Amino acid sequence: MHKQSLVFRLFSYFTVGLLLILGLQNLAEIALVKTMLHVPQHVQQDIMKMATDVEPLLTENGDPQRLAQWESKQKYYAFALNSDNKEISTRVMHPHFKFKLKFARPLNSILDSRVNQPIFMIPLKNGNKLMVQLPHELHPAKNFSLYFGLIQVVIAILITLMFSLIIARYLQRPLDTLRQASHTLANGDFSVRVAHVMGDKVKEFNELATDFDNMANQIQLLTEKQRRLIRDVSHELRTPLARHNLSLHLIRKRTSSEHLHLVDRLEQESEEMNELVTEILEFSQFENAKANIKLIPVDVQTFCDSTVEQCLQLKAQGQSLIKDIDRTLPMVQTDARLLVRAIKNLIGNAIKYAGSEANITIHTSIRTNTEKSYVVVSVSDDGDGIPKQHLKHIFDPFTRIEGARDKQSGGYGLGLAIVKEAMQVTGGQVEAGRSVDGGLKISLLLPVTETTKK
Repeated sequence: MHKQSLVFRLFSYFTVGLLLILGLQNLAEIALVKTMLHVPQHVQQDIMKMATDVEPLLTENGDPQRLAQWESKQKYYAFALNSDNKEISTRVMHPHFKFKLKFARPLNSILDSRVNQPIFMIPLKNGNKLMVQLPHELHPAKNFSLYFGLIQVVIAILITLMFSLIIARYLQRPLDTLRQASHTLANGDFSVRVAHVMGDKVKEFNELATDFDNMANQIQLLTEKQRRLIRDVSHELRTPLARHNLSLHLIRKRTSSEHLHLVDRLEQESEEMNELVTEILEFSQFENAKANIKLIPVDVQTFCDSTVEQCLQLKAQGQSLIKDIDRTLPMVQTDARLLVRAIKNLIGNAIKYAGSEANITIHTSIRTNTEKSYVVVSVSDDGDGIPKQHLKHIFDPFTRIEGARDKQSGGYGLGLAIVKEAMQVTGGQVEAGRSVDGGLKISLLLPVTETTKK
């Protein structure tokens, strides 16, 4: 068994702890025996009073018959004997009691740990002695089963606690580290590594951490290759698309009017391709966006007003844009360019998918928790909405919810992904849910500047 293995460590610590606990149990039982195995104080007082009372009955003129009557009336089985262990009274001693006289002990001696009926000898005058048998009901060992049971319960609790602590030390903490790393990896941070945190004290966890790091490294490499491929392909598409647009422009001049609708269709498809390439390139730029981010205090209401005005020309004739903007909001700490892009994407997404008769509302508010304060910019509509089970996927790149919204309205599933990336690189958050009218509601949480909070 390898000394660095988890089995060896658990076995070693559990064995040592168990031996220590059992040793403490034996010491506790010994201390309990020495402390409690004495004749109870009130019984000693009763027996000493019996010795005092019997003295006058043992004078030279004492009446054996009267002594026998006194002995029979005592609550303990007792006899007054002479120096030869013979009965002084006329009362006959039980043979078993007579046999046990050789085991008589002083009144202050330690008793046996099992329940019996010990006999005590109390010396009297003229070599006489009083022999008293202790009833088993008064033996202090009669409660030992209860005490030993309590000790066993305490020992069981200590063993459980010890094992729990061992598990917490060698299992819980590494598992918590791996779980936290898994959550970080699931949230898109592929740079997380845990082998250096785990260390090499436990072989199994070190191997597991190494495997996790290898997995994270492979995922990171695959993701980087995928992003690089998309970015490179998008860049390469720009040149043929530009030549394609130029060719269409020349073709239009030489095409008869009856065929111009075909040229219009080709130009529309080309424009959509250009938009897709632009969005892909913009999304890929967020990989290195943190280096170019400029977080400054921004007045949210100003940007909301200007962005809504820009989007008015994009809405359908039956749609309406409603502003519900708080004019007393504090400044937020964000990048102005990314904030405008995020708000414009949310409004554009609602215009495309909410329906031709939709009411789209831009609402602002303040939200405070125990750690931070946020200005919340929400864009909601009264369209068909998105099923709850799909809400957590709408921020994934190239996501299109089947049946949830009209696919004929366009879009490539990158608008909300860009919003999420913009919020992450600026320290904000984004949430999705259902609006009060049953449509979609997406909220941007922008951190309030520290100077404003103070």
